[in-house]
Amino acid sequence: MRHIFINYRRQDSEGYVGRLYDHLVQHFGSECVFMDVDSIRPGADFLKTLEEAVAACDVFIAVIGPQWLTATDDSGTRRLDLWNDFVRIEIASALKQDKLIIPILVGQAQMPPPTVLPEEIAALSRRNAITLSHQRFGRDIEKLVDAIKSMVPASRAFKTQADSEIIQQKRAALKAIQDELLGATAAPLYAFRVENGYFPVLGEGNPDANILFVGEAPGKTEAELGKPFRGPSGDILNEMLSGIGLKREDVYVTNIVLDRPPGNRDPNTEEIAFYTPYLDRITDIIRPAVIVTLGRNAMTFILKKLDLPEKKGKISDLHGKLLKAQAPYGEIYVIPLYHPALVLYSATQKDTLRKDFEKLRVFV
Repeated sequence: MRHIFINYRRQDSEGYVGRLYDHLVQHFGSECVFMDVDSIRPGADFLKTLEEAVAACDVFIAVIGPQWLTATDDSGTRRLDLWNDFVRIEIASALKQDKLIIPILVGQAQMPPPTVLPEEIAALSRRNAITLSHQRFGRDIEKLVDAIKSMVPASRAFKTQADSEIIQQKRAALKAIQDELLGATAAPLYAFRVENGYFPVLGEGNPDANILFVGEAPGKTEAELGKPFRGPSGDILNEMLSGIGLKREDVYVTNIVLDRPPGNRDPNTEEIAFYTPYLDRITDIIRPAVIVTLGRNAMTFILKKLDLPEKKGKISDLHGKLLKAQAPYGEIYVIPLYHPALVLYSATQKDTLRKDFEKLRVFV
């Protein structure tokens, strides 16, 4: 994840900062964008508190408006020269900690030269700035977002793209699992599959995906086609992915149980136990940075498997939350979401699902 700290002076650029904040939240999520330090408790060292807040960020944005350099307090002293000026303290801390600092110029402001800045923040002048204008605001924001994404990985667990040879090896490994599952006569749902002319549904998508979606089990349409999340639920999933700039081929979609249970009932313990090793192998091949669970049962299974503290939680409380976890290959995130089928029964939940999908933007 990319954590972004916005440094600004209210009387200088507050109108721009509100729009900037809203757009950054759309791309990176509200959990990752910080505009103000929370209230500092009585007796706390505010300098230490501000330094800790800056230390937690990956990107430090310094918003500079037309009065940023010359703003004064009631006595006429320039605010930048005050020993307790939060703007100067935060910038100095970001420079000292060698953070990625991006100056943002608003209101036709110019980048101040080092000679007019306090010595401890004079190096700010050497940072290349981006201009935000009312006329080109959307385009300027896209430029900023692209810069952040290109310079800062989404998270330590974010994957660099594998080369074509590795991707081919992963695709072949998944195909081998598919072939094995096709002939797995010991599968508890094998007889039901053969009787109805169904296929096993291993999964579908990018074999090196950064995001792995895990549902519960395939339905009738999916079993007939051998592909996950088809029909109305699949249409909703595609729509949600499109809303954050993704296609089905960018992610990988699978289920806990890889054959259709009779009557679309919940999988039983025996079925889950049989198919779990297959899911483990799929995950180990893809090695996603993010596992997104779709629906209550998938959430409960994954959270228990990873032994997360939230494993006994309810999806109504956990949906859209970013939960840090440890996979055999490294640190990952788990994000529980409602099943797309929920929208088919309750149209009012579509906005909820859409907002939850926005949390995935930081991994796109």
